[in-house]
Amino acid sequence: MIEELLKMMISGTVGNYTYDRLKSLLSSPPKSDDEHAPPAPDSSHDPDIKGIYGANIVYNNNYRTFDIVNDLYDVIDLVKSPMVHIVIEDKPSTAWHLPLVVVEDMETKEWYVFSKGRMAFEGSGGGLANSKDLLQFLINNDIRFAGWVLDFISSEKLSQGCKTWPSLRDSCLPLISYNKNQYFSKYVANVFGELSTPNK
Repeated sequence: MIEELLKMMISGTVGNYTYDRLKSLLSSPPKSDDEHAPPAPDSSHDPDIKGIYGANIVYNNNYRTFDIVNDLYDVIDLVKSPMVHIVIEDKPSTAWHLPLVVVEDMETKEWYVFSKGRMAFEGSGGGLANSKDLLQFLINNDIRFAGWVLDFISSEKLSQGCKTWPSLRDSCLPLISYNKNQYFSKYVANVFGELSTPNK
């Protein structure tokens, strides 16, 4: 009987010790060599985060962007000397090359970004209708405007309020001189040109 009690005590003690060791092993974080690694160097390279990590990434916005359909005309009314920049992505994020709009006050240098998704110069649906309406409004009200092309990543970050217009303005190429391919020239640049011509 004493031998049985002794076995139970030893097995209980060993069992508790093993359980405690296993618990502490699982609960402590593993030691990593990364803790002593130097930080990654700063780089001016702006990677395509969505391309690396997937489409569900949302950029952190640093300022509010506006809606082209619901807010654009109100903002233009508030700007003393408006210049409207229509900035088209260089590669399509959907079926179309989506434009965003920047309204800039040429006197005060204030600027307001209107996100992508409501306009297009391709297809025949609501995006094209919104583009026609906007350009006709600008022409009828003698408001200056220009078409630009910006690389896809930068246009995404501008559209989502992550990057500022002044930091990307010099990266834009004039739409009429952008010569990516025949499709872009025929279905984006030419349609923009046709819609930009005042009705006689």
